[in-house]
Amino acid sequence: MIQISALHIKQKDHQIPLLSNLSLSIDKGEVLAIIGASGCGKSVLINTIMNSLSSDFSVTGEINIDPTVQMALVPQYIGALNPTAKIGSQLAQFDPTKKWYQRKNTTAIHKALTFAQLPQSVASLYPYQLSGGMAKRVLSALAFIQNPDVIIADEPSCGINDEYVEPLFQHYQHLAHNEKKGVIIISHDLKHVIDIADRILVLNNNDDGNQLSSIEYTSPKHIKEGKSQPYSQALWKALPSHWE
Repeated sequence: MIQISALHIKQKDHQIPLLSNLSLSIDKGEVLAIIGASGCGKSVLINTIMNSLSSDFSVTGEINIDPTVQMALVPQYIGALNPTAKIGSQLAQFDPTKKWYQRKNTTAIHKALTFAQLPQSVASLYPYQLSGGMAKRVLSALAFIQNPDVIIADEPSCGINDEYVEPLFQHYQHLAHNEKKGVIIISHDLKHVIDIADRILVLNNNDDGNQLSSIEYTSPKHIKEGKSQPYSQALWKALPSHWE
């Protein structure tokens, strides 16, 4: 559904590109995880895919997206929620099965909240009445209700209690493997994606533009079997389950 070829992204006030010669594809029925520390280019890459990158960057290469593909972004920051509207109203706006003046499908709203590990009562609340973790899950629910072909989730687990992360990510995996969606999940934490991803793009920080970011396009199996690059192996071995 999405094909990226020889992509170069450079911040205009830096000599060294943030990302260079990146090529990959996002297909139906798969989860692509993008892993790396802050500043390595994860959010820049997805903003490039969504054609929403700021003018501070220059881009060369090709991003080909099937014109029939509908995409939804799960933004990183809860400030993306409308502070003046209840959550149910915000979800109803994105129900693609209803005309704009009829969008009050409570079944679809309740399903989206359930998939995002939220109680139905959240629909009657304003964003300021939610905890940070609940508001983050609402952002996922807003993507789920749109039923897009591709979901791009930017740090969907950040600030969420671990008890909710696993079932939330399992639903993302279900959307890919069972409903044949394309799912891209951006995360700092390898442990949250290693068991649901089909492929993993590992980005290493470029030290504030002084060095080119290193890139590895690999699989969970290669990382677990020690067949990936040293940085990917270090991320894997740093997980608490390996501390002993």
